[in-house]
Amino acid sequence: MIEAKKRIEFIDLAKGICILLIIVGHSGVEVDYPGLSAMRTPLYLTLSGLFFKDYGGFTNILIRKTNKILIPFLFFYIASYLLFYLFNALFPGLIVSDAKGIFDVFTQIQYFNGPLWFLLAIFLDNLLFAAIHLNIKNEWLRAAAVLLIGCCGLFLYNNGILLPCCVDAAFVCLPFFYFGYLLKRSDILLPGRYDRYNLLFAFALFAVAYFIDRYSHPILFFHDREISGNMLAVIFLPLTSVVALLMLCKAVKRLPVISYFGRYSIIPLCIHHLIYRPVQLVVAQFIPIDNGGAYIVAAVTVVICFVCIPLFIKYLPYVTAQKDIL
Repeated sequence: MIEAKKRIEFIDLAKGICILLIIVGHSGVEVDYPGLSAMRTPLYLTLSGLFFKDYGGFTNILIRKTNKILIPFLFFYIASYLLFYLFNALFPGLIVSDAKGIFDVFTQIQYFNGPLWFLLAIFLDNLLFAAIHLNIKNEWLRAAAVLLIGCCGLFLYNNGILLPCCVDAAFVCLPFFYFGYLLKRSDILLPGRYDRYNLLFAFALFAVAYFIDRYSHPILFFHDREISGNMLAVIFLPLTSVVALLMLCKAVKRLPVISYFGRYSIIPLCIHHLIYRPVQLVVAQFIPIDNGGAYIVAAVTVVICFVCIPLFIKYLPYVTAQKDIL
């Protein structure tokens, strides 16, 4: 079984690829390869489940995840809305957003700093799965409980029922979190005699994902609550892509800049939305976003995030999961 006592390099690489795909996609660059766009959120969920531990009880889990996830969410959520109110006061009409105000977390799916929804969902998934893990010892019953919650989330999605604080999104995310937990219980990510075939496994699985996406076109947008296509394909496509990328990263092990992004992925996740939007406004004055400008926006956003990471680590360690408040 995998232990989280020391860093596993290829996991940082996988997280780095994931966060860069998120930044690039949000900046307006189309990620055309089938399977890649469907992989981003499930990959993060899988990696979160991969390192799930019960820490001796529910209270300990709650404290740890509050430090590592909830406090960063609250800090960046409040800071983002302070900027929202400030810019609306200073430059009325400049901000074009579906966000209404600081109570958006209770009333709608769109936040001013949109990607923060994921932190809240993954916090809830840790608590949900902790309750299941601690109270249900039979793995088949655990799987049944997870799938039941996931189906409840799909029902809510399909009927347009919005629960506050991303509870409905957390329900849909939970099966992918559980998939990571199952990977942890297997030997698939441990060093082994078949590692020399990792690249072969990766490309074979990417090929499967390519054909699923090309010929079935399943869609699962967690944040937008959008689902379409064959449900087996909706589930199987991201899981296939996730395992393929993990096998690829296991073969490569480390790429310095990308792995650095992965190690501190919570920081670019929380700040990139606040960076690319003003960059987009500036770039659009010179180059149309849909005619090459998106690539400039993405590149500038990545560079600014890279520069900001050590600053946040040094000056804001308690709200970026580097040090514990509780």
